[in-house]
Amino acid sequence: METQTIDSISREVMLLKKEFAKMKEFITDDLEFAKRTEEAWQEIDEGKCTRMDSEDFLKEIKKW
Repeated sequence: METQTIDSISREVMLLKKEFAKMKEFITDDLEFAKRTEEAWQEIDEGKCTRMDSEDFLKEIKKW
């Protein structure tokens, strides 16, 4: 078993903190995406969406 000094443990803790900070950003983004997706599905279930064929859709996006 390898013995570790306080300094080496401290360095490892700092590295872990940096990695956790990166993960937190991804998790935050993922949660926001999941929230928007759930809201969109609720709108679909409630019939609040517009239905159109592919030709009308292409005409519509050309307006953007």
